[in-house]
Order: sequence, then structure tokens, then C-alpha cells
Amino acid sequence: MRKSLWKAAVAACAIAAGATMAADVATLEADLEKARLDAPINIQSFMLVKEPARFFGGYEPRSGTTFRAGEDMNFYAEPRNLVFPKHGGKYTIAFAVDLEVTDASGKSMKKDNFEQFKMDSRSRIQDLFLNLRVSLTNAPPGKYNVKFRIRDKNSKKTADFAQEVTLK
Repeated sequence: MRKSLWKAAVAACAIAAGATMAADVATLEADLEKARLDAPINIQSFMLVKEPARFFGGYEPRSGTTFRAGEDMNFYAEPRNLVFPKHGGKYTIAFAVDLEVTDASGKSMKKDNFEQFKMDSRSRIQDLFLNLRVSLTNAPPGKYNVKFRIRDKNSKKTADFAQEVTLK
């Protein structure tokens, strides 16, 4: 009988500890969400990749930054701290990516809304990645700066990220 009571007491403590840990995690997630609202957009793992990623973190870095004219340049990026307002039980993420390509002389070409994203989810998205493809088909050989600007449409937050490339 005492063994049974002991097992029941241990089980009850384990259940209570699990509930406490779940509440702690929920509190931490709420605190993290508040911190992300105030934090600037941070771009992690921005790089040239061999091909577009199929999932978060599923990329193969490209070894060089030299391309042939017209060759696709595939970029991978992980934006953090975007704003996800919740309406009607769904979180909505919405942002645009602008593109600016500048040659060695300072002459630039801009394309606002190069990419646009809007997505609803019943759960807050924790891991978001971007595949961005650029091709400089008619550009002469030389050095170029490929710059992206992400604009959060749910806030005034923006972030720039860029890569130097060379066309042969």
C-alpha cells in the first residue's frame, strides 16, 4: 500500500512539475514576443547559396561571388523580429523586399517591392527564411553591390543587407 501511495505522490509531483514548466515556457514565449516587437529586424544567415533552400536552414552555401552575366544569384536570409499581429485567431506576417544593385561607379538600379510576402497562420511563426533570386542579364562585367531592404508592413521596421558580387 505504501508503495502505491509513494508512486501516486511521485506521479502527482511530476504532473505538477510538468504543468509548472509549461507555464514557464508560455511566460518566456510571451516575453520573447514583447521583446521582438521592440527589437529591430535582424537578418541572420544571409549568404549566397548554390540553389534555393527547401526549408529553414536547408541551404548549401555558394563558395564564390563571381557570376557569368545572366547567371542566377540565389540568396538565402533569415529575418528575425518581424511583427506578427494577431486578429481573429490568426497571426499575419506581411513584408516587402526592395532591391538595389549598384555598380563600381555608383550608378544604381532600384526595384521596390522586388518580392512581397503575406501569410496567415494560427501559430506564431518562429523560423522564417527567404530565397531571393537575382539575375543581372544585361549588366556589363564588373563589381556590383546587391542590396536588399526588408520592410515590415505591420510596423515601420526596416533592415538592409547586401553582398558584393562580380560579373565576368
